[in-house]
Amino acid sequence: MKKYFSLVVLIMMGLFLFSCSDSKRDTIGKTEIVIETSRGNITARLYDDTPIHRDNFIKMIEEGVYENLIWNRIVPGATIQTGEPTHKAGGAAPTVDVSKYRHTLPAEIKFPRYFHKAGALAMCRQPDDVNPDRVSSGTHFYIVSGKKYDLGSLAELWQGRREGEPGFKLPSLSAYQKQVYTTRGGAPLLDGDYTIFGEVVDGMGVVESINKVPINAKEQPLKEVVLKRVRVVKR
Repeated sequence: MKKYFSLVVLIMMGLFLFSCSDSKRDTIGKTEIVIETSRGNITARLYDDTPIHRDNFIKMIEEGVYENLIWNRIVPGATIQTGEPTHKAGGAAPTVDVSKYRHTLPAEIKFPRYFHKAGALAMCRQPDDVNPDRVSSGTHFYIVSGKKYDLGSLAELWQGRREGEPGFKLPSLSAYQKQVYTTRGGAPLLDGDYTIFGEVVDGMGVVESINKVPINAKEQPLKEVVLKRVRVVKR
């Protein structure tokens, strides 16, 4: 009877923890996607309070834009990038009308709520000199692999941004952000400049594996890594 009671307690605790975990994930957004790559799968959640980017990303998935592409840019210790419809694996021809996918999205930058911690999912964009409104690409996206910083180098980096970027008005990093950047890592140089619209909840090992692929001087992988497809698994 005692054994049976202990078993019931363990099962109930497991269900409670599972429920809490699922609820926690739901607070960052209910839409869950799986990014299938030649190195494994990456699962991410899309934020509900960046609806333009969330809905556009789902639309690109449903229209087959993210099928059989290559990861075309890797910045070591920072990001992996893909989403160009003409960059097909094996040099294959595009399978969508590329002219339909040169659109842009209005910025939904929500720093400091969303920052470039490891696992952040964001859209690429053109630089400020030609894109002062920081509108996002409609298809190109990146995932932060990042690196860990000590407090000294983090402070130096932030001060460098203040001195090197006229009009830099981002708030100081919070204690929580400093903790994340020193323990989990990220890419703080990108904070406040790009729209982050989701985050990885499983598969960071795959992100890190892709980030370690050798690259050339243009940050292009020397070995092809394939984005097989992206699918929506929960909405």
